[in-house]
Amino acid sequence: MRLSHAFRPLGYVSALALLAGCMSVREEAVVAAPEPAPEVSGVYGGDVIVAEPAYEAEVVAESPPSGSYAGIARRGVVTAGDIDDLLNLAAFTRYVKRAGGSLGLPQLGLGAPVLVRLTGPDGSAAPGARYTLRKPGAAEPFHEGYAGPEGRIADFPQVLGAGNPGAVEVRVFGADGQEIARETVRTGKTATVRLPEAAGWQPDFLDLVLVVDTTGSMGDEIAFLQKELIGITRAAARKAPGVSIRYGLVAYRDRGDEYVVKNYGFTANGGQMAGWLRGLSAGGGGDYPEAAAAALKAGVGLNWRAGKGERLILQVADAPPHDGDAGSYLRTAKAAADRGVQIFTLGASGVGDEAEYLMRQASVATGGRYLFLTDDSGVGLAHAEPTVPCYQVTRLSRLLTRVLMTELSGRRQEAGGGEVLREVGGYDAGVCRS
Repeated sequence: MRLSHAFRPLGYVSALALLAGCMSVREEAVVAAPEPAPEVSGVYGGDVIVAEPAYEAEVVAESPPSGSYAGIARRGVVTAGDIDDLLNLAAFTRYVKRAGGSLGLPQLGLGAPVLVRLTGPDGSAAPGARYTLRKPGAAEPFHEGYAGPEGRIADFPQVLGAGNPGAVEVRVFGADGQEIARETVRTGKTATVRLPEAAGWQPDFLDLVLVVDTTGSMGDEIAFLQKELIGITRAAARKAPGVSIRYGLVAYRDRGDEYVVKNYGFTANGGQMAGWLRGLSAGGGGDYPEAAAAALKAGVGLNWRAGKGERLILQVADAPPHDGDAGSYLRTAKAAADRGVQIFTLGASGVGDEAEYLMRQASVATGGRYLFLTDDSGVGLAHAEPTVPCYQVTRLSRLLTRVLMTELSGRRQEAGGGEVLREVGGYDAGVCRS
């Protein structure tokens, strides 16, 4: 909450692709009112990423996007499922070990996690309680955050730059800022810490950024996905009354295209965000991997707000970054975790093993989830079956709203009666029982 690829024919690769940051790119800045898109610069994997200085806002076309469904797409058609790998870490660890060996791609190196559930004095979940993590005996913490949905803390010291300690000291603070609990827990083991006062999650703000592939391979689904993405920005405004909301957008293609990364920055204007999304069109690309690493780096590098709020990225992808950029993609996920930015990934049609492998690692490291489109809607090309032990299929619009409300409320939201179209495996409130 807080915080060697085989070539694939273009027809097989479909819909939106991944995001992340690294390689020499030309980043185009589109200034959002009232906040301009910041310059993004840095060195990842030896390649320098330099954003052009911000300039006058580009007029984004409102014409329908290219693609066979332009003009007929509507929200609530596309279907999807998800896996919360943080609730299924043993299965995820086996998956990463197996897939990493066969794909020859880097692993993030999560190390042993800090797994704690905070409860109030009556044993009920205490989401939103502020906490710090430090090595036993250390003068300063290496991480500070707010307990996630259902009072869960799931952090990886190694990802946060603290090595792989066998134990971590957890300190929890009350509404007045005073320490109310302190306990040393073993990493890799689940612990429960009971607080002397109840806690609830009421974020002061929501920063929601969409990172979207706009290469030609997304043409079979982009019109529908645009409707869904516009819908989730509107749902955010409805579901979080009184919460300060900013929207951000990063679009990307690949080297040699009209643009590589187009960084729109943040805006507080929901109508402007919808206009940006409507203006996206599919084009370019040509091979399987895309500029996913550079795009994610641009998104994580935005001027996110600090403090008691939600910082969420939704990256939509059907392809991984180039082989040489896979490590940079994972390092960007580490940077996101350090800034308290959660990455939720969405695999579209054509998404392959390489993309799923990298996307799920990015989501686990930052407290997000891996979402994936399914064939149940009949929209788009064939969707690969994910390597997950269980999931439920619902409308993507409902799933995105549940994910958003889970983070905003601190209470996990499950599909209601009649929403589930299909179920695979022993699904039990996000936990795979089979």
